[in-house]
Amino acid sequence: MKVKLVYPEYQIEITEKEVYLFNGRLISAPLDEVIYYAYGKDAVLPEELKKVAHDVLRAFTLFSAGSNLSKFALPNFSKSITA
Repeated sequence: MKVKLVYPEYQIEITEKEVYLFNGRLISAPLDEVIYYAYGKDAVLPEELKKVAHDVLRAFTLFSAGSNLSKFALPNFSKSITA
């Protein structure tokens, strides 16, 4: 699995085990840590990945639900998420 999310300021690539964010520098974290954070659990993540954790979870959920897409873009859903 390899999914890419494209934002105006940065790009995210999600693989089976890792999440990579590039915004002029490369930031990465384990996929399970990003998903744990999106579910509200404690995780040690860079702030940049915390901001997009819900988008990563949505993309991961869409992809693992049987989609055969290997690359797609999602709008920035983070702004509509309330805690």
